[in-house]
Amino acid sequence: IKKGLKIIGIIILIIVVLILVHTIRNTIIISNLQNKVEKYSNSNNYHIKAITHISENTTMIINQYQKNEKQLLILERIVNDEKVKISYYNTGSRIDMFTETKDEKIAELGKVNEILGVSSMTPLQTDNLWQTILYSLPTRIKTVKVNDYECYSINDFLSPYNLLGKNKTEYDIEKETGLVRKIVLDEQITTREYEFENVDDSVFVEPDISQYTLKEKE
Repeated sequence: IKKGLKIIGIIILIIVVLILVHTIRNTIIISNLQNKVEKYSNSNNYHIKAITHISENTTMIINQYQKNEKQLLILERIVNDEKVKISYYNTGSRIDMFTETKDEKIAELGKVNEILGVSSMTPLQTDNLWQTILYSLPTRIKTVKVNDYECYSINDFLSPYNLLGKNKTEYDIEKETGLVRKIVLDEQITTREYEFENVDDSVFVEPDISQYTLKEKE
């Protein structure tokens, strides 16, 4: 009996040690990524391009630009080679929306209250170290390569700031910068590209409104 209890004790000790090593490793990796991405998260001059393959015939392309108080969000939904394009221009005083389809062009001036673009540059946000440790416990991390970027593939990180909630999600996060390069949500795959401190003011110039049908504010 004593020998059996000793073996069980050794097994339990090994399991505890493995869990500790796993959690410490994950905590260190996630903390490093949080620190690296911080300077990008605080930027007010950036361009993010996100391409989501929703299904075999449907693709969503998002281009989001920010420069100080100016914002531009361009959404393009392509279904069977037919494209719908919606552009939101925030001048700092109002938001104008321009919609383009194969049949019409519509402009709506000042009807939108805010722009909701790419959710976040990082899904790893926590409030403190203890949260990071707690969320690191169930997390699975491995090394992968995404478009020549060395990344950590992170699964099961259940941060309260993760807008995708409890959905099964994989984040491929660049080791050098902490930026998300790829998101796999069920069957949907999203890839991201970034530019910082390189946005030109010309991108915020609105289209020629004479080419659009003006939809009055209700």
